[in-house]
Amino acid sequence: MEKIVISGAGLVGAFWALAMKKRGHEVELYEKRSDMRLDSADGGRSINLIATSRALNAFTTVGILDEVKKIVVPVTGRMMHSLSGDLTYQPYGRDESECNYSVSRSLLNITLLNEAEKAGVKIIFSHELESLDPDAGKAKFGGKTTSFDRFFGADGAGSLTRKELLRLMPNESESVEFIDSDYKELLMPAGSNNEYLMEKKALHIWPRGNHMLMALPNLKGSFTMTMYLPKTGEDGFENLKTKEDVTKFFEKYYKSAIPHMPDFANEYFENPQGKLGTVRMSKWVYKDKVALMGDAAHSIVPFFGQGMNCGMEDCFYLLSFIEKHGESWQKVFEDYDRYQRPNGNAIADMALENFVEMKEKVGDERFLLKKAVEHKIENLFPEKYRARYGMVTYTLIPYATAQKAGVIQNKILDELIDGISDVSELDVKKAETLIDELFVPFVKESGISLERYLEGQAPKYIS
Repeated sequence: MEKIVISGAGLVGAFWALAMKKRGHEVELYEKRSDMRLDSADGGRSINLIATSRALNAFTTVGILDEVKKIVVPVTGRMMHSLSGDLTYQPYGRDESECNYSVSRSLLNITLLNEAEKAGVKIIFSHELESLDPDAGKAKFGGKTTSFDRFFGADGAGSLTRKELLRLMPNESESVEFIDSDYKELLMPAGSNNEYLMEKKALHIWPRGNHMLMALPNLKGSFTMTMYLPKTGEDGFENLKTKEDVTKFFEKYYKSAIPHMPDFANEYFENPQGKLGTVRMSKWVYKDKVALMGDAAHSIVPFFGQGMNCGMEDCFYLLSFIEKHGESWQKVFEDYDRYQRPNGNAIADMALENFVEMKEKVGDERFLLKKAVEHKIENLFPEKYRARYGMVTYTLIPYATAQKAGVIQNKILDELIDGISDVSELDVKKAETLIDELFVPFVKESGISLERYLEGQAPKYIS
C-alpha cells in the first residue's frame, strides 16, 4: 500500500481519490476551499456540465455510474432560437439512444466527495498547497506538512502543482490563452409545477454572431442559462452597465427567453463575470512522483462539453497504465504523458472551433444543410462513417484521432453539399464512394471502432 496525496477536491480530484482508495492505497485529498457540502448554494445556479462516453466509462470503471445517473438529465440535440423566434432542432447522434447528460457541477462534485469519503478517503478542506518537494516526498498544505509516495495535481486551471512543476522542470513550459469572450450565469426557473418551460431534452442556443445565450436543463424543471459575450465592443460586457442596458440587450437579441426569466436583469449584476481560456503544459509528469490531471493539465473552453470528460479520461488512462505496468510508476507516468497529452491538446483545439460554430454557424443555412447531410450519411452507412461529434461524444476513440477524422470529413461534406440546397438532393452513391475512398482507409489505418460506447459495459483498458 502506498500513500497517495491529491491536491484539489473538485471533480477529477475527488474521483481519483475514490479510484486510488479502491485500489487499496492510503489517500489524502486536500482542498483550498471549505466543504461545499456545507454550503446552501442553489445547485441550479452552478455551471452545468455534459457527461458523455468518456466520463460514463470512468464512472463505470469504479462502479458509481448508477449513483451519477440519479442526478443527470438526458439531452438529445441542439435547439436553435433565431432572432425572429423560430426554432430549429438538430439531433446530436444517430438516434435518441445517443444522448448527452446535463448535470450540475456542484451536485456531481458532492456525489463524488460523498463516494470518496464513504470509501475511506481522508479529505482535508481549507488547506491550500504551499510547497512541493517530490524528491523528498513532502508537500505543505496550509501550514501542514505531509508525506507521500505519489502526488497528483488536480487543482484546476490555476494549479499550484503546475507552478511547482515548472520550477522543478525549467525546460518545460505552460501556455495560458484567454479568448476575447467572458461568460455570465443566469437562471430560467421551473414552471409552477416544476415543469420545463422549454424542450427538456435539448441544449438551447440563441446564436447571434459574436455572442450567444445557452441553456441546459437541470433537475426539477429549471435551466441554467449561460451568456457568452465579448469583453469589449458594442455587444460586449463593458456596455452593459445598468439594468436598463441589460433589458434592452435581451429585448434586442434574446427576446424569446425573457418571458421565462423573470429576474434576469437582477441576476446579471448579482452573479460574477467569468473568464474563459485554454491551459496547456508541455509535460504533465515529474519522474515517477507527480502527475497533473484535469484542468491542471489541460483546461479548455466549454464549447464541446468535454472538459470534465477529458479529466475523467485522464483517470481512466492512468488506471489503464497501472493495469498494464503493475504500478511501476515511472512507466505509468511516461505512458500517460505520451498518450493523453496529445489528446488534451486535440480537444482544446476542437473546443475552440466549436465556439465559433455555436455562436456563428448554427443559424447558417449552409451549415445546417451540411449537418443534415452528415446525419443522413451517418445513418445510411453506420459501419463506415461516424461524425467527428459522435466520435468525441459517444465513443472512446482518442480525441487526437477524432480531430484528424474531422479534417477528412469536412472534405467529404463540402463536396456533397456543393450544388444542392436540400438534404433530399443528396447523391447517395457519390457519398458512399467518397466515404470508401477517403474515410474508410483512415478508419482501417487508425484501428478504431466506430461503435457507440455502451453504458455499463466492462471498461476496455488499453494495451
